[in-house]
Amino acid sequence: MRNVRRDGMDNLKTDENKKEISEDERKRAETEVQKLTDATIAEIDAAAAAKEKEILG
Repeated sequence: MRNVRRDGMDNLKTDENKKEISEDERKRAETEVQKLTDATIAEIDAAAAAKEKEILG
């Protein structure tokens, strides 16, 4: 998950450096990427906890 997040952030910085997006757009997109990352990690943690409970009975 961290690698995907890092790649996304790097791509946003590259786009900003190429003048394809503004600094404000980059910051908004980084916030969105972070929110999606946090939500995905929460889903993964919930699935892992459910599986652990299932296995341990």
